[in-house]
Amino acid sequence: MSGVQAGGQDWLAIWRQMYEAERAQGEAATDPSFGRHADPWAGRARRFAAASQRQPQPDSFMRALLPRLRPDDTVIDVGAGTGRYMPALAAAVREVIAVEPSAAMRAEMEQLIPAEGLRNVTVRAERWPPERPIRGDVVISAHVVYGVAEVGPFLRAIDGAARRSCHLYLGLRHPGYALAAFWERVHGERRLALPAAIEALACLHQLGIYASLELLPIPGSFRFADMGEAIEEIRHRLRLSPQPDRDARIAAAAEDLLSPRDDGRLSLRAQPTHAAMISWAPATK
Repeated sequence: MSGVQAGGQDWLAIWRQMYEAERAQGEAATDPSFGRHADPWAGRARRFAAASQRQPQPDSFMRALLPRLRPDDTVIDVGAGTGRYMPALAAAVREVIAVEPSAAMRAEMEQLIPAEGLRNVTVRAERWPPERPIRGDVVISAHVVYGVAEVGPFLRAIDGAARRSCHLYLGLRHPGYALAAFWERVHGERRLALPAAIEALACLHQLGIYASLELLPIPGSFRFADMGEAIEEIRHRLRLSPQPDRDARIAAAAEDLLSPRDDGRLSLRAQPTHAAMISWAPATK
């Protein structure tokens, strides 16, 4: 299947280069005592689940997606995380297959499923592409593909698993890039960006998968209960362990870069206003 190399560029190679450069910068800046885990969500999944639950549903992605679903559909959610979309999806379709490799994230999702009374959700504990083929009518993946080094096989597997449509929900930049100003303040260098929606669209077209991109409005995603929670989350994003002098620099930056909301939470002053839904009909029927 021949595709289009927009601007004559090899976008699959550009994706890999951006991924590797961002990860190398992160590794170089990582504190030797920074807690590392085989599961990168260990210790963070509960906080992520709580933050996701604070976001009103349906969000702009679900409002765009749900009208395209049918009651007899099987939907595959690739990288389902803590299951924030499970209730909305399970109410709209016959079956939801949630694929999630992180044990910490699955633990949160597996608490949500009975709490919400969901009886049509199957959880698959594996990476993508899966070892055993999965087929569904619709395949979605929200905020996952940034962390994939070799994006070609990942996207082809999504295309190959869907009978009717595929949908990626991504930031125009990686959501964590909104905290780049903290990185610059503390580490003293510009933060490199991971590939995101525009690069994903270009990669799809290079693969011969002709997708469209729709901009969706989003609320600010970084909100903190108080300064302590903000410092803890930002410290983790900067790949640092607790240290008084550094925490003081983070707190000083937070005074400049965060502002209080009406609900008492702290929010980034400058946040993205839109994300992207990338959609296509599968080339492999």
